[in-house]
Amino acid sequence: SDTEFWDKMQAEWEEMARRNWISENQETPGHVTISTIEKGYYFHTENPFKDWPGAFEEGLKKMKEGDLPVTILYLEAAILQEPNDAEAWQFLGITQAENENEQAAIVALQR
Repeated sequence: SDTEFWDKMQAEWEEMARRNWISENQETPGHVTISTIEKGYYFHTENPFKDWPGAFEEGLKKMKEGDLPVTILYLEAAILQEPNDAEAWQFLGITQAENENEQAAIVALQR
C-alpha cells in the first residue's frame, strides 16, 4: 500500500541520515550538486538536456512513455533551469522512486 511505501522510504531516509550517508559535501562520479539548498541530490553532470527549452514538459511526455532514465534527465534539466519548481521536484522524486533510486527520490520529494 502507499502507506507502507512511504513508511519504508522514511525508515531508509532515517537510516541513511544516521549513518551520514547523505552529505551536502559528498561527491559522486557523474553527479554534481547545484547548491547547498539542494542538499544531497546529485545531478547528472553530462545532461544533454540541461539547456533544453521546455524540459519539464518533455520530461512529462517521456514519463508517460515509460522512459524513466530520459525522464529523469529532462526533469533534472528543468530543475537546473528553475531550482524552486516544486512540481518538477515532485515528479523527479516520483520518477526516481519508480526507477528504484530511493535515496534520490527521498531527497527530491523533500524539496
